[in-house]
Amino acid sequence: MMRYYNTWKFKHPEPNDFIRIMEKVSGMQLHWYLNYFINTTKTIDYGIKSVIESDDNTFVSVARIGDFPMPVDLLVTFRDGTQEMYYIPTSETLGNKPVENEKILRNDLVAWPWVNPGYTLRINRQPKDITSIEIDPSQRMADVNRKNNKVEFPEVFKAYQAPTQ
Repeated sequence: MMRYYNTWKFKHPEPNDFIRIMEKVSGMQLHWYLNYFINTTKTIDYGIKSVIESDDNTFVSVARIGDFPMPVDLLVTFRDGTQEMYYIPTSETLGNKPVENEKILRNDLVAWPWVNPGYTLRINRQPKDITSIEIDPSQRMADVNRKNNKVEFPEVFKAYQAPTQ
């Protein structure tokens, strides 16, 4: 936004000037986002659907409840205090956003096709090692229902299944 402001202050920009600067700075194709944001009333809503254990791995199923696809940051916090970020891009972005925090290991996953309402990822650790899993920990995504974005686990792991809507 600062680059847009500094480039266009005291001038008369067109809507495409905003788009060009945002795409240049982000290094991503954003027409899909602007189409959803400007031309629809679709909402952003993601939730953790289930967490299960299989073969000493943890499988997390994430659901897109709203109709507005977005890239997803999923932060996993472990009992030893370490954290890992799982970045799930959408197929529309044609790229990944830059790493925001070098202190947290980020795993870039395969893109989530917009036609699929769900996405399952594997964490190469046992569920007993995990204290919490959270979608969008920065709270920058305009998710309309944040109540289903975080799951915390007590000392003894029990498989998690989201309540039915």
